[in-house]
Amino acid sequence: MGYEFDWYVIIEYKELLLKGLIMTIKLSIIGIFFSFFIGSLVGIARSSKNFFISLLASYYVEFFRNIPLIVQIFFFYFAFSLSEVFPFLKTLSHLLGVENSDEFFAALFALILYTAAYIAESVKAGIVSISKGQDEAAKTLGLNSFQRMYHIIFPQAFRIIIPPLTSQFLNLIKNSSLAMTVGVAELTFSSQQIDADTFRGFEAATVVTILYIMLTLFTSFWMNLLEIKFSKGFKNA
Repeated sequence: MGYEFDWYVIIEYKELLLKGLIMTIKLSIIGIFFSFFIGSLVGIARSSKNFFISLLASYYVEFFRNIPLIVQIFFFYFAFSLSEVFPFLKTLSHLLGVENSDEFFAALFALILYTAAYIAESVKAGIVSISKGQDEAAKTLGLNSFQRMYHIIFPQAFRIIIPPLTSQFLNLIKNSSLAMTVGVAELTFSSQQIDADTFRGFEAATVVTILYIMLTLFTSFWMNLLEIKFSKGFKNA
């Protein structure tokens, strides 16, 4: 006997799916912003001529890249209560409309630190690829090391790393599904809940798959626009 589809269950549980989608979007947007920020700082440190700064950045990258993400999520969740260590997270969770702050921030912190380690390597590769003549020319103009990095080196490196950066952002969106392991009610959690209540897991999984595809395609679209904008900017320069 063939499987009989019942798509009405999706309409019945649309609010649960919508809440899951919103939670996934929150994890993704905040995670992308901070992982890029931290990853950029670590990537710049990795390319530093200062041995100790470069070494510390290398330790960060190797540490977080070589521990499975799910293990990091469990560590942040079970090792200590984040809302007690950082009381401001309770206020922040209220502003974000998050009910379970410890679960949410355990998953978010792990996502950020894990993804930032990979972004750092992309940033380092982009910086290293810039001709040393660019840095030397900036020195002759009297720019200090911060000004050279901010105005000359990093903008050019950013244009180069947009494709690998896009891949890491997409990975973060997909990896956010692991947040369900500590009870964060994101998209995958919602589909599992529908399956447990109705035994219509296939219908739920299909809809969630489509939503993930839409999120990743939307992210790829905007990153492609950003790449085109930067490419035109450098051509006109």
